[in-house]
Amino acid sequence: MVDEPIFEILVPGIVGMKWLDLPGPARFVNRITAHLREGQSTVVATPLLTLQNFEKVIAEKLEQDLWRVHRSNAESVLAPLQWLTEELYIEPKSWVNWSVESLFECLSPKQVIVVQGVTEKTWGTWRLFVKDFDLVSRRCPADERPVLLIFVRGVPIRHLQLNGVALSLEIWSNILSELDTLTYVDGLIRQSQKVSQYHKLVVRQIAALALWDLDFAKFLAEQPISDLFDVRVIVRRGQEALQMRDFAITGEWENGGADKVDENELIHSFVLIDSQDPTDELNRRVWAVQAAELLPLIEIRRRASLNALRRYIPCPFWLGSDRKVTSLEELEIGTLAFAANTHKVPKELRDKVQWLANSRNSLAHLKALSATSALDRRLYE
Repeated sequence: MVDEPIFEILVPGIVGMKWLDLPGPARFVNRITAHLREGQSTVVATPLLTLQNFEKVIAEKLEQDLWRVHRSNAESVLAPLQWLTEELYIEPKSWVNWSVESLFECLSPKQVIVVQGVTEKTWGTWRLFVKDFDLVSRRCPADERPVLLIFVRGVPIRHLQLNGVALSLEIWSNILSELDTLTYVDGLIRQSQKVSQYHKLVVRQIAALALWDLDFAKFLAEQPISDLFDVRVIVRRGQEALQMRDFAITGEWENGGADKVDENELIHSFVLIDSQDPTDELNRRVWAVQAAELLPLIEIRRRASLNALRRYIPCPFWLGSDRKVTSLEELEIGTLAFAANTHKVPKELRDKVQWLANSRNSLAHLKALSATSALDRRLYE
């Protein structure tokens, strides 16, 4: 991935907000620093798809908080003890009896050794190393221990199980909530363009498609608004635009294709599109957003139309042969449209009420609205 900080957003009252400031990631990083403060070496496991500059941002946060940090990249390292000894410029008198305990004794109290680049191929040897480091660390008071902070990417959760008195594991799963992504998208749009009357709908629709993938959210926020409603096309376009990422997203957590959002197990939009989305999940996500956002608007527009309709639909009147209507307030939008069509209501007003009824009917039948309907001014004025 390109090593540049792209996750800066502006939201009202918060200037230059970064992903680290979002509630979910902030809690995650706070847990890591709490472990380190308690003298626990910590393994941080993420999928291959995670926030850009993830390791760098966390390490810089530790440095800003005045931790003594040594940063190293362990890509392809299969002999952690020897590599780390040399990386820290430690020169053993002899390698014959050199051990994790020997290394530990050469480290400074409260030193944080940050190691990134550990992958599924190298995790086995690093796992043994951190377990040995835990055993040695137990002999040292917690407030004097040097600690490891090991970043691991792309290792299945079932292979990550660790426990120890001086060892903790933090897994990047169920971290970014819907609110986090909504906040991020809202800030992106406010930073780059004037807020439209359908801003909330657009923000929620982007968040529903992007989920935890903030790269994809950024891509969607930069697209013409009407394109967001052609779901399959826009998801495929996003997938093609983000092909620069040097791995394929598949349906496993370690490859970035599955995770929890607010405790709900979800599949990445790219995985769904690759599988032809057999259950129409993408459209269902968009429908859920539209139903939550637009059904209340339809009700607001229904109520707003009553004053104008009263001039043409005097009450009481009979609806059919068996229902007496004493007030237009009691009619839901579909019945109100029927009443407007059976009375001498001006065409523009009648058409608006009928259009509102048709929109509500589509949403009630689990059908998402097109861009033309969802962005129609009659919903917002």
